[in-house]
Amino acid sequence: MGRRRGFDAEKCIGCPVKGGPESPEGWTMTKAVWLSVWRALNFERVALVFTGLSVVTLYALVLTQPPATPPKSVKKESTSDHAGIRPLSDSEWQRETKRSAVKPIGVLSIAPTKKLKKVFDQIGYRLDTVRTNQRVPRLFLATLPKDLPEIRQPTERKNVFVMMTLPLVLHVNELILQTRSQLKAIQRKQQSGQAISIEDQRYLEKVAEEYGLEKPLVADLLKRVDIIPPSLALAQSAEESGWGTSRFAREGNALFGQRTWRSTTGIIPKKREDGKKFKVRVFDHLLDGVKAYARNLNGHPYYKNFRNLRAEMRETKAGKIDGMKLAATLLSYSERGADYVKTIQAIIRINHFTVFDEARLLDKLDKTLQDLTSKPSSPDA
Repeated sequence: MGRRRGFDAEKCIGCPVKGGPESPEGWTMTKAVWLSVWRALNFERVALVFTGLSVVTLYALVLTQPPATPPKSVKKESTSDHAGIRPLSDSEWQRETKRSAVKPIGVLSIAPTKKLKKVFDQIGYRLDTVRTNQRVPRLFLATLPKDLPEIRQPTERKNVFVMMTLPLVLHVNELILQTRSQLKAIQRKQQSGQAISIEDQRYLEKVAEEYGLEKPLVADLLKRVDIIPPSLALAQSAEESGWGTSRFAREGNALFGQRTWRSTTGIIPKKREDGKKFKVRVFDHLLDGVKAYARNLNGHPYYKNFRNLRAEMRETKAGKIDGMKLAATLLSYSERGADYVKTIQAIIRINHFTVFDEARLLDKLDKTLQDLTSKPSSPDA
């Protein structure tokens, strides 16, 4: 996200010029001509002020959501790493967000960690409060602070990382639940014997294409269109990004170490083995990387066991999705296999991440977390 720039107003409006009212030639003007010029100048001033206000308003509107136009320095990837799975474009994600009853209202571009922590303090955003009240502000970072690795205290650095990442994960889950809610509505129609509309059928086909399914069957879609437990997402992002300090995270907004073999863009690992062709995917914003991570777990054939176990959890009375248990299904996520799974589970356990599975985003940014005491149950549309 670039810096906001004010418009450049004319610097010489009303200044003395040759032939103007303060020059010798100007005294020869008739009164009628002088009034005409004066009105013209006033009109220009009003026009410039109006233009300036319009520009400022547009910037304010842009900042309420992650920008849809990628920066020139990084080429946006338009294809998934895996055949048959097409990620949503920026514009499609924006439309999904606009359909939500609760929209993101706080986006921060790159800022020093000290400034970021000050913002957290001003809105009462504290992890100990979140652990108690399960409410998180709608504050989304576009990029990680470049000075994050300079925080010497590991506990402080970890806390800052979690506070930056948790809102992103929760927002992506909100978007997923929007789609899931529509799928459940169509399923209820079918179960009641109603014929679904052409519009519903097209919607099913669209979602099936996005999630890598050939047949738009609601039951199959519901296995894929579901949330990623925040405990699992936080643990994987912490492990893959070194708690936000890795080069991939800081330069490419890549929190989950996703590889690509197709794209011309990406970051080449310094320790990549000879003969290897992969790169680490880069993203325009942190939110884009979280979306791609969720789509990977929800769509790739490698994670079928993950989706099946999650669906079984949904069928239980509590309907709670357990990130610790789901981590055991991710043997294919890393070349480390079982050791990787043990590491992820240890991160969840040691850092008490499971409590964040009950966290929800605040409806408004200016509410303080201390005012809320209710604990929501696991959602399912």
